[in-house]
This record gives sequence, C-alpha cells and structure tokens, in this order.
Amino acid sequence: MSEQTQSDDVKIPAQAAAPAQETLTNAGPVEAAAGNASGETAAGPEPESGPADAAAVTDAADDTVQPAEATSPMSVVPGPRKRLRDRRGLRAAARWTAAVVVFAVLGGATAYAVTQPERSEIPGLETPDDGRWTYPALKLPRLPAGAPRALDEKRNTGGRHHADLRTLLLPVPSGAKRDTSFPDRGGWLPTADFVGIYPEGDRRKDRALLEDNTLRHIAARAWTMPDGTRTEVYLLQFITSPYTTRVRNELIIPAGFAQAPQPQTDTTWSEGDADSAVPEGEMVNVYDEAAPRGATHLRAAYITAGDTLAVIHMEKPKTQSAVPFHQTVLLQAQLLG
Repeated sequence: MSEQTQSDDVKIPAQAAAPAQETLTNAGPVEAAAGNASGETAAGPEPESGPADAAAVTDAADDTVQPAEATSPMSVVPGPRKRLRDRRGLRAAARWTAAVVVFAVLGGATAYAVTQPERSEIPGLETPDDGRWTYPALKLPRLPAGAPRALDEKRNTGGRHHADLRTLLLPVPSGAKRDTSFPDRGGWLPTADFVGIYPEGDRRKDRALLEDNTLRHIAARAWTMPDGTRTEVYLLQFITSPYTTRVRNELIIPAGFAQAPQPQTDTTWSEGDADSAVPEGEMVNVYDEAAPRGATHLRAAYITAGDTLAVIHMEKPKTQSAVPFHQTVLLQAQLLG
C-alpha cells in the first residue's frame, strides 16, 4: 500500500503595483498653474516699478510656488495601501499551508506507527485465533539452471521434480517437537515404515504396489504440537507422473488407514477456499474419520503433484479442528507446485 500526500494549492490574489511616477504627475499641474499665472502677468504692459513693487511681485511669486515646494509628495499623493481582502487572503494562505504541513507530519507518523506493531496489536485489525499454526516462511529451493517446474506440462511432460525432494518437505511449525525417528533431511524413509499407516492386512499389498510402480524414495518428517496433535508428512517420488496417478487411485479406492479403515470425504475442504488455492495441475483428496471414533481423531490427505505423491497423516486425542489440517495440506501443496 502506497501513501500519497496531497497539498492544496492556495491561490494568493495578485497585488496591484503602485505607479512610480504618480507623485510627480500629480505635482505637475500645480507647477503649470503657477507658470501660467506668471505668463499672463508678463504678457501685459510692464508698468514702471520701483523697489517696493519688485518686492511685492517677489512676495506674490513666493506665495504661489511655496506650497508646492514645502509640501511632501508622500503627503500630497499617498501610496496605495494593501486592501483588506489581500491581507485576509495572505492570512488564509498561511493557515492552509500550516494545516497541510501538520496533516502531512501526522499522516507520516501514523503510517510508521501502523507498520511497527504486530497486526494483532492494532485495535480493529485483530485476526481471530482460528487455530492456525505458525509456520516459518516458505521458500522454494533453487532449481538447476534451465530446469523446468514440475507442473510445467509443455517443458516437463513427466512432471519431474528436479529439486531434492527432502527440501520440499513442509517445515515444522512454531512450538512443535520434531520426531527424530523420521529421517527429515538426513536420509530416506524405508517403504516398510511408510505402509505402517495402513491397515495391517493391506500393508504387504500396498508395499508391492509402490515397488511395482517405480517408487524411487520416500522423504518424511513428523512433529507433535503441545496439544498432542501428531502430524506425519510423506513425499513419495516415482519415475513419472502417470505412475503417481496410478498409485494414488489404488490407495483411495477404497481409502483406508490403520486408525480409520473407512474414512469419509472431508466436505469442509471443498466448501472453503482451500481447493481454489491449490496450484494448477495438482489434485487433492481429503479425508476425515467418521464418528464414532476411538481415542484419537484422524484426518488425512493425498496430494498428487507431478512425479510425487504427498500423504498428510494427522491425529489428535479426542477431536481436532479442520483449520490447522487444511492449512498444512495447502502449504505442502504449494511447496510441491
């Protein structure tokens, strides 16, 4: 989210400039009038005059010229004063400018404050605690140069994952205790250990099914949450995607596990948005143990992604919510995409 700061352009009314020669122009007619009076006197016959008459003429001339010389131009023609509207405009412009600066500072401070605390610490933005687990940031491993993605049907018709399958295992969520009996990244899980999740009477058949359909290896990881929920993630890799699909079909028709020989399809998966978030080209089959149940509640899923079949096996004492289970299935599907 980007933030834009808007500022209102305040238009200040233009002020009329005072004419520079106005004083001199107004003073002109005064001097001209005096000049005309002198001219008319000079144009008539000049009578003889003595010293007294000369003094009288001089005094008359002084009476005519003296006011123009003694009066200050600024007092005769005062310069234009700023109109009241102009002063009000300047004050309004100053107030608007100050308001824009204040709002910009407050907006920047608010944006900084919102980005600092956790989302749950901001009033009105709390995310309801719906039971989701906190997983580390997911990061896809780097593929060899020029290698296509597993679900690139044009460049990778066999759906092969070129990355090490163990790097595609979903990481352990926060607060969980990892089961060190599973190989994790240290190696591959024996096929006999994997088929232990199925009913005892089906294990030999299931093991033969895997080996006959070009099973290469099994990556696995398991952990237990503080509430007792145990999650096991298995990634089975075959030569090409057709073998993956064939094994999946054999395992889900009919679906059955040691804990739940006849689980039902999890309808809550298709009712939500999880199915639409699965990468294109993958298929997810989700199951839920039907009631009445035993001491634990089982949820399980198959994810078909190219040459790999992922199996999510999750058990919890009494009853478990679908939220962390669906979250786990979806994140593992995204890692395989």
